[in-house]
This record gives sequence, structure tokens and C-alpha cells, in this order.
Amino acid sequence: MTIIVDAGHLLNGATLTEVNPQTVGPFTATPSQRVDRVVVDRTAGTASIVVGTDGSVTPPALPAGKLPVARVHLLNTLSFITNAVISDERALSDLTTSSLANEVFCRITLNGVDQTGVPNSTATRVNLTTADFNVGAAFDTTTCRFKPTVGGYFIIAAQVNIVNSSSGVNIGAAIYKNGAAQSWNFVAPARTGNYPAQLSDIVQMNGTTDYVELYCSQDNGAARSISGAKHDTWFSASRLR
Repeated sequence: MTIIVDAGHLLNGATLTEVNPQTVGPFTATPSQRVDRVVVDRTAGTASIVVGTDGSVTPPALPAGKLPVARVHLLNTLSFITNAVISDERALSDLTTSSLANEVFCRITLNGVDQTGVPNSTATRVNLTTADFNVGAAFDTTTCRFKPTVGGYFIIAAQVNIVNSSSGVNIGAAIYKNGAAQSWNFVAPARTGNYPAQLSDIVQMNGTTDYVELYCSQDNGAARSISGAKHDTWFSASRLR
């Protein structure tokens, strides 16, 4: 006993796959009754059968990575399958609850501890130590790197606050990707004291080898410290898609 699944299209993220007609089966006979499910693979569109439990009319659970097509109510009196025993389960959209599997967002700080010894006119990494949150575990506080394991486009925002900076001198914050500067922002404060440099950018990352670090620079003529206050110096990242 078999059924035919019509041709169609499967949208998975930004990928549209054309799926040809498929013959699904054979369905195995049941000694009493059983509900089987026809499903398709989310990525390839390949149809298959999920076998239910003999003697039960409860349909089997959907396996991970599958979308429902139909329920087939098999009886021991059937010699072939008709439309009368098929219940259409096709969805116009994927209604699966969003999973955090590919979600990445974090906010990392110095947790109240100043980073000392930032030399004059030298790009210096900010050694961020503590996560307010780190969904997706993309930020490693041991290496001070943001290195997601899922690829995509990420919005990066950061602030670095230099302690006791003189008026009129440049202080800067930078996003470094794979050891090279992707973007800098410099400011020249009009007053003496603690002063922040902020920046944001969208960074494409491959989910395997790419990583991002936060850097800073100051031109005060001598070493300075980075304020460790959580509202003064921070790094945040979120996956857009």
C-alpha cells in the first residue's frame, strides 16, 4: 500500500527547494488499526513514513527535522489506501516554535575591575572577563573572543571608557575581526576625566574560524586604565540572521 505526495516547494530560511512528486510506502499492514504519519525532511523535502503503534489511534511524534504531510489511519480490513483514511497535515508555514539552537546574543563587561596599563598610541585588546548573558556560548572569556559556532550576520556594539583622559586627545574603540581592524571610532573629549568611545558595526562571520575582539587606543602621552564599571566598558553582540 502506497500513497503519492504531490509536487511542491519547500522554503527553509532563504532557500526555496522544488520537490517532485513522490511515492511513499509501502505501508505495513496492521493486525487491528494504527495511525502512521507521512513527513518530509525540512531541508531536502524527501518524504518518509513514521510508523505508529498497532492498536492505537494516537499518531506518532514528529521526528526532529521533519514537517508533517498527512496522517494515514490504517485498518486491518484495508487492501489499499483511499482518501477517506488520509488526513492532510500540510502547513502553509513552518509553525514550529523558534529554537534557541541558532540564537546568539551576549553582553560582556570587565565586571567592575579596571584594566590597567593601556599604553599610549597603541591598539590594545580589552580583556573582557564576565558575561551578563551569553546565549549560544559564543563569547569565550578565557580568550576574550567572540567566536560563534553558527554563521551569519552579527550586530556588534561596544563602549570603552578611558580613565583620566586629557581634553582634546584622541581615544578610540575598535572592532577587530580575525586579528585585523574592521572598524574604529575616535573621539576627542572636551574635558578632562573619564570619557567613553563607542561604536557599532555589522560583521559577517562563518561560524567556524572567524572571531571578533574589542580593542581600544588612547593618546594621553602615558599609560592609562580602562574603567571596569559595567556601564562604562562593555561589548554586546547579536545574530541578525
